[in-house]
Amino acid sequence: MIESIQDQIPRARWHRGQTQDLAIPGEPSEPQPDLVVYERGAVDGPGRLVPAAALALVVEVVSKTSADRDHRTKREMYAAGGIPAYPVVDPLQGECTLLTEPTEENAKGLPDHLSARTSRFGATVLLDVLGIILDTTEFQTFD
Repeated sequence: MIESIQDQIPRARWHRGQTQDLAIPGEPSEPQPDLVVYERGAVDGPGRLVPAAALALVVEVVSKTSADRDHRTKREMYAAGGIPAYPVVDPLQGECTLLTEPTEENAKGLPDHLSARTSRFGATVLLDVLGIILDTTEFQTFD
């Protein structure tokens, strides 16, 4: 699924990296999303950490052991970092939830996203921040 997403993001404009550590202000851990996307030239040279402020999008693909972390913990973490778009691809449920409009506080006083749009696998997902439409027809559910 990550390969399919990565292939749909234009390489000429966007850097698409896997297993990249992030620096999020105020966050002691350094999360490593399944895919990070930022505009070419937004980060000076290669480095171990990419600042959250430089990112356009991070993607997580849910597994049986990461469901809670991807849907809750990282949702808050990426919102706190101000990352504009966070698609959570969930092959357990057969859906993709696009979280956008990060905010510092929701009704519970936690960082969150103001917008959450969920689409079933097979539908398209508009990634405004990248100016593309993501095709999810290749995505499959896990047994």
